[in-house]
Amino acid sequence: MPNWFETINAKTDPIRREIKSHPFIEKLMDGTLSKEVFRFYIEQDALYLSEYKRVLGALGIKCNDDPDIQFFLSAATGIIEVEQAVHELYLENGPDLGKISPTCELYNSYLSRMVHTRPLEEGLAAVLPCFTIYKEVGDFILANQTNQEENPYQKWIATYGGEEFADSVNEAIAITDKHAETASEETLRRMDAAFEKASRLEWMFWDSAYRKETWPV
Repeated sequence: MPNWFETINAKTDPIRREIKSHPFIEKLMDGTLSKEVFRFYIEQDALYLSEYKRVLGALGIKCNDDPDIQFFLSAATGIIEVEQAVHELYLENGPDLGKISPTCELYNSYLSRMVHTRPLEEGLAAVLPCFTIYKEVGDFILANQTNQEENPYQKWIATYGGEEFADSVNEAIAITDKHAETASEETLRRMDAAFEKASRLEWMFWDSAYRKETWPV
């Protein structure tokens, strides 16, 4: 019998297909993505992760099992260490904190609300797509690209396609599945909704970066 993640991952496969076929990913993979668009993405990613690490820390504090607490606190610390290195490579002066896009702010606000105001199970489901989708995108690019030596974005790609990141993703899945095993039908329904909405927000994040989204007024 499929576990919770296998079931919801299959249900949301159309969203991930849309992500992998998005022009941002296609051009990132072949190295033709414009430097301006990639910088916009990295800047928004830095703004997103500045909140995401706090969300993971808060989620860890809500957990009951010591290994789960340690995992999320370590994941938050890992963002600070690994992402800082990547962003320093592409952002000479750091992100402009005054230019957060509407989609980035929406995604940050949604995850913060889910972790701080909803039960633990829903918070776990909401943060999981950021783990699983980036892993899938990284693996997809590495499996299909033919220009690893020349791609100017290869260092970024390698960050999400390696074994170390895969270990973190698998641990996040295992923790969420563990809580889903004892969840009520209503909680499972809400977990599904949280995972699906966060997956849609992942697509919106890539798309907003490709469009270099700004506030309309």
